[in-house]
Amino acid sequence: MGEYGISAGQLVAVVWDKSSPVEALKDLVNKLQGLTGTEGHVSVENISQLLQSAHKDSSFDIILSGIVPGSTAVHSAEVLAEMARILRPGGCLFLKEPVETDVVNNSTVKTASKLCSALTLSGLVEVKELQREPLRPEEVQSVQEHLSYNSDSLLSVHITGKKPNFEVGSSSQLKLSVTKKPSSEKPALDPAAAKLWTLSANDMEDEGMYLWPCGRTGEGEIRGQEELPAQVSLWKLLPG
Repeated sequence: MGEYGISAGQLVAVVWDKSSPVEALKDLVNKLQGLTGTEGHVSVENISQLLQSAHKDSSFDIILSGIVPGSTAVHSAEVLAEMARILRPGGCLFLKEPVETDVVNNSTVKTASKLCSALTLSGLVEVKELQREPLRPEEVQSVQEHLSYNSDSLLSVHITGKKPNFEVGSSSQLKLSVTKKPSSEKPALDPAAAKLWTLSANDMEDEGMYLWPCGRTGEGEIRGQEELPAQVSLWKLLPG
């Protein structure tokens, strides 16, 4: 039992099916009750009735399924999703299931990789294969009787998965790093340039001298207003 990490005070669910030997199931439950103590609890659930159970979300610390010696339980996607629902955040699922080592087109017995993928799709994380072992003669017979499946390439695989440390739909405040934008202030005006050129309402009404670009020399000439075309902007040339 040490490989499952069960300790006093924990809530444990044992999931069995019709292939599980009754005496082996009782012996397993007694051992688990000795580990959880009076403050903990061991619940025994039939896999065919699990979807109709009244367990609330996050009810168990650990779920053990198909690990009863002699059991050949298989886990559907719906059953795995229900197990993930009733596991507490951070809780672990341990299961054992017969798998195919050959690639076959069969929906009854999965390969080990497909079983791991099914656990991941149910919402579990850190899914990994713990052990593979040949089926015992009574387990081979159980597969034939209860699953109506006959193959010489079957193994028994032990797999575990963990529920994330949060519930679906839960929320958490995220801390974001905000970078301040550079200042958008206009650069300071050069005092020397401000002193050189000044435009005011009085300048617009002044009929004095104006700067007119000379097309021949590229230099400025000073002319009267009457000689300027209408489209020329009125800028007053001030002394420096």
